[in-house]
Amino acid sequence: MDKIALKCLLPFKKGTTEQNKIANYFDHQAFPSLMAGLFITLEGIDGCGKSTASKELARILESKGHEVYLTLEPSESWLGQAVRRSYTEEISPYTEVFLFLADRATHTLDMEKKLADGQVVISDRYCDSSTAYQGEALEELLAKQGIDSVDWITQMNSTVIREPDITFLLDIDPETSLERLKVREELSKFEKHNYLEKVRANYLRIAKTEGRMRIINARQPAEKVLADIQDILEESFKHQH
Repeated sequence: MDKIALKCLLPFKKGTTEQNKIANYFDHQAFPSLMAGLFITLEGIDGCGKSTASKELARILESKGHEVYLTLEPSESWLGQAVRRSYTEEISPYTEVFLFLADRATHTLDMEKKLADGQVVISDRYCDSSTAYQGEALEELLAKQGIDSVDWITQMNSTVIREPDITFLLDIDPETSLERLKVREELSKFEKHNYLEKVRANYLRIAKTEGRMRIINARQPAEKVLADIQDILEESFKHQH
């Protein structure tokens, strides 16, 4: 669990109503066959708690006998390391978006293998992060050419991704985000109020057009966030019976 989660999100308490509800649902006998090969992504601005939610969701599913592959973007590959290096470098936003795409292309192939084996794949960030974050970074440059940056990156992503089955957008305001991020010794170039405000707007724009995306109020305690995720998963699977 990262420092932000330790300081800002409540720990899970055994026996709480939310946790018992989640545990009981994931014990449902029909759930294993429905979960096999499910691709779940979690998104949101920095400090929203998606990493904590991803880990807790994976832990619960694994405790119920599901095979889970928990991953993240940037990935742990050398391409992902190149993306992380770009955070501290003065580079063109075009270079940045193509670094993310290169990492995502290889990461997607890796996840495809896990999904084909029937594993549940949970990714902490995926294609929507580029659309939201790099969409803002490229907004002015592409606008000069009469191009919408969000649409352009969405199109670029479509050439390398596998569409997630469901995406949870953990939504918080920039003020809450930056308050949580105070535990970090140094903030990245992305972690500024005005930038995060525009990134959040991009996420909410994506949510209006992507039927797979569900918005979660991420200002809530961590266990309530996870309970909301469970409720949405349960409702989604009801329609598959």
